[in-house]
Amino acid sequence: MSSAELSCLVRKVVGYPPRCDVSDLQRREFHQALLEAENFEDLPGKWQAAILKAEETRPDLRIVGG
Repeated sequence: MSSAELSCLVRKVVGYPPRCDVSDLQRREFHQALLEAENFEDLPGKWQAAILKAEETRPDLRIVGG
């Protein structure tokens, strides 16, 4: 997975509120992991799992013409 694909995955996840409250330390840890990762596989497993779960449970949004 390229850096652009990782950015796309993260962009999708970041747009949604967290499923649970995370501590400031966890947010900093996640942010640092994103900065250091060149692709999805470089992220620690717990963050890979969090991203995948968020994508699986995200709502199907669509634009409604008006």
